[in-house]
Amino acid sequence: MAIKINLEKYGHKKKGYLSFSWTSLFFDFFVPLFRLDFKWFFIFLLPYLFLYIVTFKEINTSIFLTSAFILPYIKKAPAFITLLDYYYYIDYLNTFIFIMVVLLPVSRLIFSFIYNDFYTKALVKEGYLPPKDDEYSNAIVKGHKFLEYTEEELLDKEKMERYNKIFEEYKQERTKDFINFVLTAILLILLIAFLFYI
Repeated sequence: MAIKINLEKYGHKKKGYLSFSWTSLFFDFFVPLFRLDFKWFFIFLLPYLFLYIVTFKEINTSIFLTSAFILPYIKKAPAFITLLDYYYYIDYLNTFIFIMVVLLPVSRLIFSFIYNDFYTKALVKEGYLPPKDDEYSNAIVKGHKFLEYTEEELLDKEKMERYNKIFEEYKQERTKDFINFVLTAILLILLIAFLFYI
């Protein structure tokens, strides 16, 4: 589950998110689109663009082969040509399905792990900072080294202890989330394997 932190810039408030993004896993490129994060929207679209280019290339190749090599001889050996065409499309479908089954879920999974951290880091670079009275948000942002500790904070030992305690609890929460994710993934794989072998 993503951890929310409060950020603001000139009174304009935004939520920063850290940790695994379940919304990115399920809703993919719509998440950066709704957050108006167009850079990451296009990064999320890259696997789909790659898939489109591969598919478009295959379709163009098949049209070229059909028009240049197959059509002049179609009257001489239609059964042979039909067989070649059949095997070509089976191979094409296998490639397409392999890319769909492997590339898209893997890219979704990777983006789900990294997107929230990159999004929040970009907000901090744009000048969105945690409110001074929000110790939780400050501890998380500064623990991640998105911001440096101020001189005043470094001199206040009690505050630094509280920050360290908050950040340690946050890291433990992330570890639990990762373990829950791995266990869920293993259970889903076992369930799918069981259903296929029944």
